[in-house]
Amino acid sequence: MATNKSNSQEYDYIIVGGGSAGCVLAARLAESGEHSVALVEEGRSDVNPWIHIPATFFLALQSRDASTIVSEPDSSLGMKRFVVPQGRVLGGGSSVNGMLYMRGQAKDYDEWASIHGCEGWSYKDVLPTYIAQENNARLQNSYHGLRGPLVIGDPEYRHPLNKACIDAAIEAGIKPSDDFNGDTQEGAGWYQVTAKGGKRKSAAVCFLRPVEKQKNFHLVSETIATRIRFDGKRAVAVETVDKAGRSGELKCRKEIVLTAGSFQSPKLLMLSGIGPKDHLESFGIDVLVDAPSVGGNYQDHVGVPVTRKLAKPIGLHGSNKGLKALKHGIDYFIFRRGLLTSNLLEAGACVDTNGDGRPDVQFNFAPFAPGRPGEPPLELHGYHIHPMTMRPASRGRVFLKSADPLDPPRLEASALESEEDLDTLRRGVRLARKIYQQSPLKEFMGEEIWPGADIDTDTDNEAFDDAIRQQARTIYHPAGTCRMGGDAESVVDVRLKVRGVEGLRVADCSVMPALVSGNTNAPTMMIAGRAAEFILNENE
Repeated sequence: MATNKSNSQEYDYIIVGGGSAGCVLAARLAESGEHSVALVEEGRSDVNPWIHIPATFFLALQSRDASTIVSEPDSSLGMKRFVVPQGRVLGGGSSVNGMLYMRGQAKDYDEWASIHGCEGWSYKDVLPTYIAQENNARLQNSYHGLRGPLVIGDPEYRHPLNKACIDAAIEAGIKPSDDFNGDTQEGAGWYQVTAKGGKRKSAAVCFLRPVEKQKNFHLVSETIATRIRFDGKRAVAVETVDKAGRSGELKCRKEIVLTAGSFQSPKLLMLSGIGPKDHLESFGIDVLVDAPSVGGNYQDHVGVPVTRKLAKPIGLHGSNKGLKALKHGIDYFIFRRGLLTSNLLEAGACVDTNGDGRPDVQFNFAPFAPGRPGEPPLELHGYHIHPMTMRPASRGRVFLKSADPLDPPRLEASALESEEDLDTLRRGVRLARKIYQQSPLKEFMGEEIWPGADIDTDTDNEAFDDAIRQQARTIYHPAGTCRMGGDAESVVDVRLKVRGVEGLRVADCSVMPALVSGNTNAPTMMIAGRAAEFILNENE
């Protein structure tokens, strides 16, 4: 991989942010060999071995390859802070996440077009990009691809408790599903994952590896983009600081594209003079474009894991210690099988709990006991059924903390500001408790850890709501802070161009006008793939 760290170089395209979106976009622009492409990434390359073993992603999240954004005290969470981990490594979230492959619902994208003015982003418009990106190991139908770079497989290890939970969910009235990305999302079953052969298949592995040795591609790693420089209203360069504190500049002949995610993309726009006028002026930043929507529309999926002790020591607790760890290591490194091939979040369900005809709660199933938000798992054998909001109504905002590019952004999460979201989690908790009572799962369970026997969840009450607020946590899907739309107030237009300037786009999960109903890694890669199509078609 060509790596450039000189003070001034010039490229056709500069991509800022080497996460899922950046890897997809940089690869697509570079693959023809006709365009010079620089990819700027704050973190290092994906050399951490914990990244590539599916079951050790939690170790990658605890390493230098991840960082956290910590919100201001959130009144909607009883003044608790909302902690959101972020990948800080090549591949971004796709290198440290739980590897679930889920696109969301067709209606999500249809509403992007019909409600949010995102013409050309309905499901029929985005499905071809999904299919073109996908190399699915099992599913062969009109919803899936077989020849794309992104390897999608089924869980290669299936914990028996997860099978029992799927059966219990079906007994509780949820229909079975063998494809959460097909004709319908609703049901309970095994997830598909971005892993195969006992190895994570991140965006860096699947998209970037094939082009990394090309002379027209340059990775600028361990380097922070500090500001976009403009000539008039045209973006012409990216100012940088490397890990040694040396300043540099990357000049751009054609376009700069931000793919730094829902915290860093709006932050960089604001540092560069594009954002709410009063906010920028309060930090002495010259305003290029008064754009009040930059940083707004923040949203995330929020969950509350309903957790039980296990009656027998058959969960994952202690699997990384002693003879158990030795056995798992032998299984993995010699035979490429066993627990270490698991993403630990192998199964789940998408359920319509409010009767409107489409799933509104996603449940993850897993045989361990999560700790409190931001804390490690409990030291005991446990199981959790984790309901989470799929289409949150709550909205927060990302601000600058200062004019110093090295300072993190300031987050006002407002994570459960909407009563609608709180009510969604109430329904999710009630259904989780119902699943636990079904015979396929009930025999394995001991006492309830959360919400606990003393919390009445059958009716709405203050104690129940307080328990939810204290247990509520991110599902690692921050989105929306550089909203796409057809209106003049949107940050980017439907071709992902930043309004009010030239030569600058945003192409990551921050452009989502509303969160998709499910995990965001696949949609983020789709957005980047469409950005590449827009750029290449416009330059033909």
